[in-house]
Amino acid sequence: MTTVVLLAAGRSRRFGAACKLQAVYRNKPLVRHAADAILQTGLPAVAVVSDPAVARLLPEFKIVYSSGLQSDSLRVGLHQVAEGPALVVLADMPHVDAGLLHQIAASPAPAATTDRTRICPPALIPHAIFPDLEKLTGDRGAGNLLRSLPGLHRVVVSEDMVKDVDVPQDILEYQEDRLNQDLPTPPRT
Repeated sequence: MTTVVLLAAGRSRRFGAACKLQAVYRNKPLVRHAADAILQTGLPAVAVVSDPAVARLLPEFKIVYSSGLQSDSLRVGLHQVAEGPALVVLADMPHVDAGLLHQIAASPAPAATTDRTRICPPALIPHAIFPDLEKLTGDRGAGNLLRSLPGLHRVVVSEDMVKDVDVPQDILEYQEDRLNQDLPTPPRT
């Protein structure tokens, strides 16, 4: 069975002093967008965190702690997957939805999301390559390894769906985009 691994341990250096995963976006903490999409899948899930305050925002998840480096977070999360593939989701991608997660989980592993320019999470990682991921170091994820795999199934999505939050301006831009989408269209004269 597929297990979802939510990576929510990043250090958010570019975001500034505040924890970006606690920043409010569309009336709830940023981390809850990915978390709620994961919960809608009904798949077993684990959240890898480094901040106890983020852990408190994820009471429905099995929580494990990491140093915050991406390679360490991935390794810690994969250690929680006893069998089957891992569906890796980043906590700072607020537009990923349950439909996309179901689509990737139903794909043949390995699978990853693409906006036609890059390979990115959410990604479905087969259990057979977990040992290869053990060798990762620093702030690197599984992207390079996934790109090198023959037969990588690519799920094409819009660039907006896989945008992540890196700096406070990203949240402001998301809010402005949403506001503009909600404005009524002026009548034609």
